[in-house]
Amino acid sequence: MTLIWRSYLRAAESLCIAGIALVLVLGGAQVWFRYVAGTSLVWSEELMRVTMLWLVMIGSGLAYSQRQFMGMRFAVNVMPPRMQRACDLLSAALMLSFLAVIGWYGAIFAWKTRLQSSTTLDVSLLWVHGAIVVGAALMALHIVLVEVFGVKSEANPHGDGGLA
Repeated sequence: MTLIWRSYLRAAESLCIAGIALVLVLGGAQVWFRYVAGTSLVWSEELMRVTMLWLVMIGSGLAYSQRQFMGMRFAVNVMPPRMQRACDLLSAALMLSFLAVIGWYGAIFAWKTRLQSSTTLDVSLLWVHGAIVVGAALMALHIVLVEVFGVKSEANPHGDGGLA
């Protein structure tokens, strides 16, 4: 793998870890403030929701590259290698088509809501809904690199979905 790809993977994984930590801390703080301090953090729930959306969108490509998506491979695994490859490429083409639709309509939706602000954070909804577009693009990048160019993730070089 190239240095750029490894750096991207490291950055994406770091963002996901930081996002999970943020959600954990905010969730704990929200509970503490509500039940111990007797007040509420009105903005924390919305920030947690937006953070989780971005986590899923960034992390889905990582999960794909590490073969962590659940699949029904039992029928494909009994096929000859050339048929397995054909099935994988067909699956990749269908996923890329689906992601193109999600990215296209996500971009339209994000653009239409750009002038609206979130309720408590007061940020443009373009930043919230833009996660769909970014996630679709990152997932497509991972699919192309894994299925077309054969790039393997160092986290799971065997591509066995973590099931040894």
